[in-house]
Amino acid sequence: MSQIIHSPSNLISDYVEIAGAGAALTNSGLLTLLSLFILRKYSHSFCPLTIPIVMMLSGFSFFGKNLANSAPILLGSLLYLHHKPAARQESLVMGLLSTCLSPMVSLIYLAPSQFLLQNKFIALVAGLVIGYISIPVFHYLKAHTKEMNLYNMGFSAGCIGFIGNFATRNLLNIRILPHRLNAAHSSALLIFLLILFTAPLMYALYVLKFDKALHKGVRLSLLKLVRFSIYGLIGLMVPLILQVPLNGLLVGTLLTFAGFSMYNFGFRYYFFPACGVLLSSLFIFHDVTSTTTIVILFFAATLSPFSRKYGLLTGILSGAIFAMISRHAHVLTAGINLYNCGFSGGVTVLLLDFLRHLLFRHALLKRTCSAAYQKLILSEQKILWQLSRCKDWIKQRLFPLNYE
Repeated sequence: MSQIIHSPSNLISDYVEIAGAGAALTNSGLLTLLSLFILRKYSHSFCPLTIPIVMMLSGFSFFGKNLANSAPILLGSLLYLHHKPAARQESLVMGLLSTCLSPMVSLIYLAPSQFLLQNKFIALVAGLVIGYISIPVFHYLKAHTKEMNLYNMGFSAGCIGFIGNFATRNLLNIRILPHRLNAAHSSALLIFLLILFTAPLMYALYVLKFDKALHKGVRLSLLKLVRFSIYGLIGLMVPLILQVPLNGLLVGTLLTFAGFSMYNFGFRYYFFPACGVLLSSLFIFHDVTSTTTIVILFFAATLSPFSRKYGLLTGILSGAIFAMISRHAHVLTAGINLYNCGFSGGVTVLLLDFLRHLLFRHALLKRTCSAAYQKLILSEQKILWQLSRCKDWIKQRLFPLNYE
């Protein structure tokens, strides 16, 4: 834990590489318990978004977040919510997500200085400011992306990270170094993920099968647990099939992917941005079996709302653009923003929405494109209907339960 706390924690600081699997799991567990304590302390009403955010916090604790660099940011968010009590229930979980900028705190307090407490004090103030402004910036940018980006806090943090990158590089003269990933603990991490994804599945199926007097809300919650486990096991199959060893980055990515499946991002809407990521990786970057590609592939789920609104072909295009931006987004924030894919998703949504408005300014192009677009949407709806029928048939065969 001491090695984790004294690491810069910028992307990609694999805590499994830095301190071993045991310390990485301990760090993730402590941060998860801390987040649950804060939610209970402020009487948060658990909603469908709560568990995905807790899982996201747990996942990123494998490669960037620790108790030391997250505490000032959490305190800043709580100070903001103390002054804005009306928005507390809605914004408390967003305050947890603002810890995505925690590497900035680590980079500052670990930087050498002439005075003993100078950088520690600057790091504390920076963390408080980041936590205080992250929530209002999130709500402002969320309106501009029209909720088409699932990981909106990553987009907000990327915008704040521009300033942080400038400050750490030019004002404090801090140089950020890259890190390596560690595949030596792949077997231990595989066992951990199998237990994590299998246990909720077995428990939920057991209760659904033998308890006939379940409340509707409890039944829906248990079905979300089944969904979490299935998406987690499907995600785990990808690195196993591609023979990519597990590391802290992949574990965090899989936890986030499985967690947000409970938020119903919709596999059929995620599938087409994922296809765009694979196509760009295959034909542009010629890199399909790497950790970077797998991470971008899973985080393409951020474009599911965009694909749902504008169609499947647009989803494939957005996935390809998203992959290209994600591979270069770290240049802008220098690893300070842990949610780089969320930032890339926001940029992708704004870029494509701008092109749509630019195209529709011309009356002739608007009429022509609108007619072609309507035909395309009708064709896509037929495809989705067929896919939905196949999914329902498979679900009934595998899990013959009452889903009403």
